[in-house]
Amino acid sequence: MKRPVIEDFEALRFGYEESLLRRITERAGPIPLRDFSDAQRLLNGRRQDLLGDAVRITADLLPQVYTAYSFCLDLFRGAYSGDLFVRQSPTYNASVFAHEGKFDLLIHSGLLNDFTIDELRFVIGHELGHVAFEHSRFPIHEILSHLREIPPEIASLLLSWSRAAEVSADRIGLLCCGGLTPAVTALFKTASGLRGIHVDRILDSFRGQYEELERGIRKGGDAYRWMRTHPMIPIRFKALEMAALDIVALCRGAPGFSWKGFRAIDAQIAFILESLDR
Repeated sequence: MKRPVIEDFEALRFGYEESLLRRITERAGPIPLRDFSDAQRLLNGRRQDLLGDAVRITADLLPQVYTAYSFCLDLFRGAYSGDLFVRQSPTYNASVFAHEGKFDLLIHSGLLNDFTIDELRFVIGHELGHVAFEHSRFPIHEILSHLREIPPEIASLLLSWSRAAEVSADRIGLLCCGGLTPAVTALFKTASGLRGIHVDRILDSFRGQYEELERGIRKGGDAYRWMRTHPMIPIRFKALEMAALDIVALCRGAPGFSWKGFRAIDAQIAFILESLDR
């Protein structure tokens, strides 16, 4: 797979995420960033935990996985450095914490056992997207742990931002895996725990589920949506589907790619999430 050349990853950030940050700042002042020394301490502590309780993936240990990881990391041309670890768990999950261009990425063994290499690229790229967009600087879970001290409007905006940040990260995952199919099948496996289902059936299922979900929310049928830090799976699918052609064209260096066209798609996705956040 040819490595895409992207000059400005910030341009791929979901526009709705940026607008939410501005709205939060207007209503509540600057979002409290994670303190520098605290972030460094957390990164050091996490690394010690991983070195003690997980296994670091190297080129000798798992060549294909390490090559996929290196491919995704090399997209950023040396801007970030870190290690990939695996921990025994059947759940399909991964996490990352970053500070000052350094990070450690943990994936669960269930992903290595059940995901294809291209699906792993999506997962790894998604986590590196959180690094590139510096999402660790905003300790959303710590902020919301003081929920009683936060006005409901601000809490709702913070959760909306967290959901929008996942869409931004998904775009880097899509860029890393190079196609909608592995991105969608990775999302499906993560949500359902199921394997061996043809991608066409998955696409049909996600599309139908999204349409029904959208109709229900527009009628006011999801009163608890503001409590979620991640966007609902069908919405993440729809955001991927709508952006896929442009991001894959960008990934392949297609001459027809247009940032103007991409921004139009970005606005459509933002309209969907914003309408569901009301």
